[in-house]
Amino acid sequence: MPSLSQTIDIRPANRNLYSVVQQEVELGATALSQQNADMAITFFRSALQKITIRQPFHDHLVHNLLLSYNLLIAQKLDDGDFDGAQMYLRSALGLEILGEMADDEDFRDRFAGGFQDIGLQFFKRRHHDTSIECFRKSIAISASPGFNVNLMTALAASGRPALLSDFTTDLSPGELGRHIFIACVPKSGSTFLKNVLVGLTGYRDAFMVYSAQQFEQELYPPMLVRSAKNDTVTQQHCRATDANVQMMQAFGIRPVVLVRNIFDSVMSLLDFYTAGASFQSFFRDDFQNLDDETKIDLLIDNFVPWYLQFVSSWNRAEKYGSLEIMWLTYEELIVDKRERMQDVLRFYGLGASHKAIDQGIKGAEGEKHRTRFNKGVTGRGMSGLNEAQKEKIRRLARYYPTTDFSRIGL
Repeated sequence: MPSLSQTIDIRPANRNLYSVVQQEVELGATALSQQNADMAITFFRSALQKITIRQPFHDHLVHNLLLSYNLLIAQKLDDGDFDGAQMYLRSALGLEILGEMADDEDFRDRFAGGFQDIGLQFFKRRHHDTSIECFRKSIAISASPGFNVNLMTALAASGRPALLSDFTTDLSPGELGRHIFIACVPKSGSTFLKNVLVGLTGYRDAFMVYSAQQFEQELYPPMLVRSAKNDTVTQQHCRATDANVQMMQAFGIRPVVLVRNIFDSVMSLLDFYTAGASFQSFFRDDFQNLDDETKIDLLIDNFVPWYLQFVSSWNRAEKYGSLEIMWLTYEELIVDKRERMQDVLRFYGLGASHKAIDQGIKGAEGEKHRTRFNKGVTGRGMSGLNEAQKEKIRRLARYYPTTDFSRIGL
């Protein structure tokens, strides 16, 4: 705890004042160490009233006062006095560091940490809305990445949406660009869809991840912030994790969720990894030496659970109104590409002529090295997988009894 033992120059006329302030600070510190939060608050508030923002130790006194409120709030909550805790929280949330320590990052982190501690007190007692208020206060003081973890957890627990200011204070909602986002399972025609949409809209192709390779393609906040002002088209293999949903809420992203028949997906993955994509996997040293049946077993064990989580997570985000979603299947896309492109454009309040769409489709289909788009072969999974493999996939789906997997053939 900061003290007043440091030597400072004081004019004779102010010596009595500083002597009283020092006494009150020392009494407050003693009271705080003895867990007497009420008394500590009384002494620290009295000391603060005697000095100005420009005088030494002002911000340290404010910090000590915050620590005292933190203790008192915890005591009130332990006693079941939520209203009393809320009353003192109002006073705590009004505290600011405005003096000589305002530009000291380490001090700001410690001060912000005080509000994190108060927020955790409320969170562990399931007062989620109040905890969110505390966590947002701390982030407004210091944008330490670690502070966001508690806020995101509290938002998920409460069901409240994230705000743009939870991720950046450098942008306002009015500055955000328009974002087409394709959340997709692998081998679902997503690259083809993205390329056509980029050509039709003129929007920037934006991949908002830290890295591909073995990484889950989660939204990566720095890339999201960097692209936020632009009009973009994004295609990523990502589930509706709490973090992804919160970032989409904050940045105004409404996803198209693209899926495919699960049995056909396994066969397409077999082709994809056998052709060389296994070099990006954790089993890259062994995959090519396996027979096809073992390869399929490996893909079912490793990838089908992710596919099921993908569908279940986006289904849940839609069910609870977390995001507005447009579902699209690979099978629907290949049957009538033009109409499905129109559907996607309409979902985003956009449009294009039939001629423009047809030209875009023709152009994308002519760039096989970029789209890797299968010409619309469906039903391979029913003949390519043996009965034991198909039954294993069905058994995995039983872990999600509230999810409708009919979109992926289950």
